[in-house]
Amino acid sequence: MRRTGAAAAGAVAALSVVLAGCSATTSEPPIVVSHLHAVDIDDESGDIYLATHEGILRATVESGADDVRVGGVGSVERLGAWRGDVMGMVRLDDTIYLSGHPAPDTDAPMNIGVYTTDRSGAEFASLALEGDADFHSMAVMAAADGSTALAGIDSVTGRVVVSRDGGATWSAGAALGARSVSWDADAEHLFATTEQGLQVSIDDGATFTLVDSAPVLLLISAPPPSTPTGGLLMGLDLDGRVHLSADGETWTPAGLAPPGTEAIAVGRRGTLVAAGLDGVHRSDDRGATWSIVAEF
Repeated sequence: MRRTGAAAAGAVAALSVVLAGCSATTSEPPIVVSHLHAVDIDDESGDIYLATHEGILRATVESGADDVRVGGVGSVERLGAWRGDVMGMVRLDDTIYLSGHPAPDTDAPMNIGVYTTDRSGAEFASLALEGDADFHSMAVMAAADGSTALAGIDSVTGRVVVSRDGGATWSAGAALGARSVSWDADAEHLFATTEQGLQVSIDDGATFTLVDSAPVLLLISAPPPSTPTGGLLMGLDLDGRVHLSADGETWTPAGLAPPGTEAIAVGRRGTLVAAGLDGVHRSDDRGATWSIVAEF
């Protein structure tokens, strides 16, 4: 598999961070965040991963995850040395899947397909579709048979693309003009947010039908596998209101997300995460109130 290295990142707006491995005498320039595309919460550590134009970042509270739950403001550091443009990102256990564009000044294809790394970010490797796909939204879920189901919205073709074997093989599905995709808890239903409304596929993205009972959502996210009682799908509508659903059919409006939210995630314990260029927030009361995790 292809291995990638570090390269210099561009700068738009400064973000104060704690840089792993830096000493008092040597440091990188400040990390900047010009675009933010996806977010993920690690329930085990409380860490939050951010897909940005400048690579993957990790937001954490130095004194531990418990402080995050009560609103402690933490630090942000780069995950590894790779600094490509991460357009789509999801995580299953210790594996992070990402898509987008290569780091500056490298000879990699313009569209990286799907790369993988782990929570340490020590190494980034090409998994599939290098040079062929650029997923602007991704979804991952462990299926009932133990396989790993992946899905993405390919900006090159506009189609939903699905893998049922952890990325070894892929099949192209419908062209929807979708903004966001998410599996249900069993990886049997694939949801997609579109201008026409929420749509669902039961044939791995080959065809979709409108979910008439659902609000028009901009973003959608599902909790990780093994969530008690299946967990709740989280959606964000065009007005910034959070909606929650146990089945993707019946949705309950909740609180408003923080202004400027560009990416959402939901954790195993029902924690909601909203991220934008101003920072990262989380809610432990279904969106009624939000606490700051990290500021940009």
